[in-house]
Amino acid sequence: MKSKRSFKVCLFLWIVLLFTPLWLFSQVSRGDCPFYEEFRLLSLQERETLTTEHILAGNVPDYMKGFIRVRTVQKDIQGRKHRLTLWVKPHYLTVLSGGVPFIVPLTPMTAQKIADSLDCSLPTPKIVDIIYHHAQATPDPFNYIPRGERNLSPDLLFDHSQVIFAQLKAAGTKPGTLVAGTKKDVVITRIPPHPERTHHVIIYGWHRPDGTPIQPVYDGHINTYVDYSHGIRLIRNKILVDGKEYSIAQLLADPVMWPLICY
Repeated sequence: MKSKRSFKVCLFLWIVLLFTPLWLFSQVSRGDCPFYEEFRLLSLQERETLTTEHILAGNVPDYMKGFIRVRTVQKDIQGRKHRLTLWVKPHYLTVLSGGVPFIVPLTPMTAQKIADSLDCSLPTPKIVDIIYHHAQATPDPFNYIPRGERNLSPDLLFDHSQVIFAQLKAAGTKPGTLVAGTKKDVVITRIPPHPERTHHVIIYGWHRPDGTPIQPVYDGHINTYVDYSHGIRLIRNKILVDGKEYSIAQLLADPVMWPLICY
């Protein structure tokens, strides 16, 4: 009797695993997103150019046009506490086309270009953690089994984006809610993990439900490597420290205050 019950449970779980991806992806057809239909046929460089044009033209969801204020208290190198106020985008860079949002992974070069154009910065790993701990929505990370170059394909980039929006919809998350943990952030650091790697992307994050990152700080990929798990979060360049305004670059260069935003 016990073995029959176990068999039925295993069969049920197998059926759920088999059909869940179909349910997740069924909410949006790929053909509903004109941007994606053009994007998927282009080379990496052409995709980056197209995405930049759309982002800078404002083809993004309305909730991505503003920032969310995040307040935190952090210590400087001497152990003194300071009040920090950051302004962060509610989610990773997203193109809206045909009413369909698409979270688009990008190279660090293109991400920085977009950030510079919008007077923003990419986050440090510490800022990624601060955002995660203040987020109202932290869906479980969803990953695919690596198979050759599949993780780099435009189709998987789009499908992973749709999985995230299906998770948020199922959880009743309202647009504009601060979301974190769904991607590995492309990050900046005060000191590169390996200074000799001058043309590499640095990634970090993809937090588990307990708040620990799946991806530690890593710079093993060349900077033209982009897979479905990468996300670009923009941070407003100006940060308030005890009510005084600083740029992220100023804080990173400050010999006393850099630990406020960097490990």
